[in-house]
Amino acid sequence: MELDDLRRQWQQPEPSAAALSATQLREMLARQRDNLADKMRRNARWEMALAVLMAGLMLGGFILLHKAVYRLYTGFSLLLMLVLVYYYYRLLAMLRQMDEPSSSVRRHLVQLCAGLRQMLRFNYKLTLWVLPWTLILIYGFFTGQLLAGKAKYSWQIWALAGGILLVLGAVVQVGVVYFTRWYMQRLYGQHLDRLEGQLHELDEGTGPGVAESR
Repeated sequence: MELDDLRRQWQQPEPSAAALSATQLREMLARQRDNLADKMRRNARWEMALAVLMAGLMLGGFILLHKAVYRLYTGFSLLLMLVLVYYYYRLLAMLRQMDEPSSSVRRHLVQLCAGLRQMLRFNYKLTLWVLPWTLILIYGFFTGQLLAGKAKYSWQIWALAGGILLVLGAVVQVGVVYFTRWYMQRLYGQHLDRLEGQLHELDEGTGPGVAESR
């Protein structure tokens, strides 16, 4: 939002600042060339569309593929995609609230920023757990096949495969951690940083007494 415009609203007496309507805030948001909330909403819509597409593909794979290991993987992936679809639905709903403050603009945006940070942390943790759980499922299925006598490999090969999966999984997981941090910072984190920086700037520009009253 326009920092100067919002600072002037901050510096007005309390009744005038409290009377800031959703329409007025939307007008201020519309005047900003690169609206931070719009960028995050656009990114969330694209990610939600991708999650819906992937869910459709996983559902098709679960129905069409009859081999147990494939159905296990596609079923797990389908569940994950459905969780992500719901996550992006909640994220978009929260981002839409940025244009509809109820009373105090600052308190409203601070609460939304905190909520968005919490949702991003959930997404980050979920992403980091995907690879370990996938490897556990695949290795557990292979172990079950070996115990049932359906696998053609020996226990030595089973142990070797476990060691290879552990080492490769650890290496890939390190890359996932760094990529996920960069990706989420680029799509959402940098915009939240700017918005929180503007709110902090407003507090410094209006003085503690005025800021606390709002």
